Amino acid sequence: MGKLDDKVGVIVGGTSGLGEATAKMFAKEGAKVIVVGLEEDQGQRIVNDIEQNNGEAIFVKIDITNRTSIEDGVNKAVEEYGTIDVLYNGAGIHDAYENVVETDEETFDKLMDVNVKGPYLATKAVMPIFLEKGKGNIINVGSQSTFIAGAGGNTYVTSKHAINGFTKQLAFDFGNKGIKANLIAPGFIETPMTEGIQEERLYDIPAGRAGKPEEIAAVAVFLASDESDYMHGAEIKVDGGWTVGR
Repeated sequence: MGKLDDKVGVIVGGTSGLGEATAKMFAKEGAKVIVVGLEEDQGQRIVNDIEQNNGEAIFVKIDITNRTSIEDGVNKAVEEYGTIDVLYNGAGIHDAYENVVETDEETFDKLMDVNVKGPYLATKAVMPIFLEKGKGNIINVGSQSTFIAGAGGNTYVTSKHAINGFTKQLAFDFGNKGIKANLIAPGFIETPMTEGIQEERLYDIPAGRAGKPEEIAAVAVFLASDESDYMHGAEIKVDGGWTVGR
């Protein structure tokens, strides 16, 4: 028996890094998985990996910043599996630590579209399914920048603070309708997004190392499971203790 048996999970940003690890762990725990992203080759590779390990998954190409694309993708997921139980909003991009003077309007708009508007559109698309069932689960992905400055630039920090407020309001508005919304705040994790960042940052982490994508995925599995049913609007830091000294 898996922790997510009979659940259907949509993994937005599922074609690399944390999303890939989460998609694979969801499937390992018994969920039917919809891997969402733009890179078809990567998405199909992950689906193949899941199927080779006796899991069940499909890839759906979605532009997370486009409402029609998201709605079409949700419809495909429902056609394939009949419903959706869990939405994992994990797509995100960084801003190269630019301050407000250095940030051009195009960069600001792009980050806000992916990091904030994307989760809004995806959540809005699945919410009618959750409300009809009287049960649903939203997992949003923040970062260290959800709580502090300095772990990103002006726009990234702004977007990750925004996703925390979004999560809290979802919990406030829909918790009494059977819908959970919680936030995972990863720290310095070994993913493509963190490649090239100075290793000196590791000296400030009490755990003394970077995290693994699978360690974030394990927390996502817990939030997606019935074991976390009394958690609404929680902010779960998985950062090796990095933010405790800031």
